[in-house]
Amino acid sequence: MKKIAMLALVAVLSVVLTACGGGGGPAKQLEVVMGEGGEMKYTPASLEVKKGEKVEVTIVNKDSAQNHSFLIKDLNVKSKQVQPGQKETLTFTASKAGDIEFFCDVPGHKDGGMVGTLKVTQ
Repeated sequence: MKKIAMLALVAVLSVVLTACGGGGGPAKQLEVVMGEGGEMKYTPASLEVKKGEKVEVTIVNKDSAQNHSFLIKDLNVKSKQVQPGQKETLTFTASKAGDIEFFCDVPGHKDGGMVGTLKVTQ
């Protein structure tokens, strides 16, 4: 009898957690190209997600000569320096609403225009 009660409790908790977003649904997948054509920019330079959403961003360095990175300081998201022709995938949760800056932290790149916006909606 205890086993049946325990199984019922597990089933109820599973339904509740799934309904509350605790089910670990799929991440929103995005791709950002860095430095294409040698330009100091991200394409796209604006990304949009929902607050609380799990996000998977693949950053692709299409610059033929320079490393680039992707940093969202306000969300503690930081890539390594990605070499030309390489890519990296970052996974995070958009925990704050608002327009949040992302940028390349390779010296001189942010000042050169490698800046974008993550728009996190409610």
